[in-house]
Amino acid sequence: MFKKLILLCLVAMPFMSHAQTGVKLGHLDVQLLFMSLPDAAEIDSVMKKTSDEYEVELKRMQEEIARKTAEYQQNYQTWDETIKQNRAEEIQALQTRVQNYYQNAQQLLQKKQESLQTPVREKIRKAIDDVAKENGFLYILDTQAILYKSDSAVDITNLVLKKLGVSASALKK
Repeated sequence: MFKKLILLCLVAMPFMSHAQTGVKLGHLDVQLLFMSLPDAAEIDSVMKKTSDEYEVELKRMQEEIARKTAEYQQNYQTWDETIKQNRAEEIQALQTRVQNYYQNAQQLLQKKQESLQTPVREKIRKAIDDVAKENGFLYILDTQAILYKSDSAVDITNLVLKKLGVSASALKK
C-alpha cells in the first residue's frame, strides 16, 4: 500500500508542478472599470434627463390631486351628495393613476438603463476576453467577489482600459 502511495505521488508530481506554474490568474473591479468609461457618464446623463422628465410629470399629477382635494374640502359643505361622491371617486382615480404612473416609470427607467448598459458591458466583456487570450490568463476574477488576493496577484484593469482605448488616469477610485 505504501509503495502504491509513493508511486502515485511520483506520477502526480509533474502534473502538480505544471499546474502551479501554468495557471495564470488576473483580476479587476468590473464596476469600477465600467464607471471609468466615458460611456458611463453618458448613460448617467441620459438616465438623469429621462428621470427628470418622469419627475416633472409625476409632480404635475400630484399637484392636480392636491388642487382637486383642496377644492373638495373647500366645497364639501355646499355640494350635493352626488357631486361629493363623484369628486371623491375622481380624486381616488387620480391617486391610482399616480401610483400606476410611478410604478410604470420605475420599470421603464430600469429597462432603459439596462438597454443602455448592455452594449457597454458587452464591450468590456470582449476587452477582458481579448486581454485574457493575449496574455495567457486562465482565469480573470472580479475583485468584488474575491475574499483574498495576494500582493503578487495580477491586476489587469490597465490592460483592459488600454484595450478599450481609455487612459488609466480615467480610472475612478
